[in-house]
Amino acid sequence: MKSSSCLYGVVVHGAVFLFTGACLIAAMAASLPFVFLLDRLPDVVFTAGAILMLLCSYAYAWFLAVRFAYNRNMRLFELQLGSFVLLAIMISMFLIDGSSVTDIVRNWDDESCAFVPPAFMFLCFSYALVLLPVYQSKLWHVILPSGVRLKGLFLVFGDLALLMLVLIGVTLLFLSF
Repeated sequence: MKSSSCLYGVVVHGAVFLFTGACLIAAMAASLPFVFLLDRLPDVVFTAGAILMLLCSYAYAWFLAVRFAYNRNMRLFELQLGSFVLLAIMISMFLIDGSSVTDIVRNWDDESCAFVPPAFMFLCFSYALVLLPVYQSKLWHVILPSGVRLKGLFLVFGDLALLMLVLIGVTLLFLSF
């Protein structure tokens, strides 16, 4: 096992989060005129657009990272292990004070110092624990030495979106109890 591949997984995961955050801020700034022009639309339209932008930028950044790792002959397991370690650390920060998962998931009070509620961040990190290894593995098999199968790439993105919908549905079911 090469530690450089694991370290690459940790570093690239941090870079993907920063890239995704920057894309979300850029999308919010670009959509500001449309929010004022289309003020009569419900907020769910703008929220769905922001979530779609977040998902697209996250998927594209991981595509670039996995393609780079594939071209450098890194092993998939080591890349996944490195990115898993960073996610586990982020989730443990929510649990370090002794809070239960139920308390965290039900904490939608956004009066904290963050832009988004703690429950949303915790759920995003938890979803990433489930989705990221699957997505990385699917991307790994779509990348070829001579290029990328574009049809396979769109199927992988569709699978990611479907898994996200299933996880959101399970979460809503969990919150109803």
